Amino acid sequence: SPALDAGLLAAAQAVEHYEISRYGTMIAWAEELGLDDAVSLLEENLEEEEATDEALTEIAKTAINQEAEAA
Repeated sequence: SPALDAGLLAAAQAVEHYEISRYGTMIAWAEELGLDDAVSLLEENLEEEEATDEALTEIAKTAINQEAEAA
């Protein structure tokens, strides 16, 4: 159902937010330890997670939430 889709999307975003916060922490630790190669890789992963979160937000705003409300 549309409401279930909205709930699943919200859960997926919660996971993305958790991952974003963890990558931020790991980047800070890697910087503190001087692990420049790790910092670069972690920053790439962080950018991917942020892009996924933005995509999920766009899907929610343009379709899923409207469909759930209409149902």
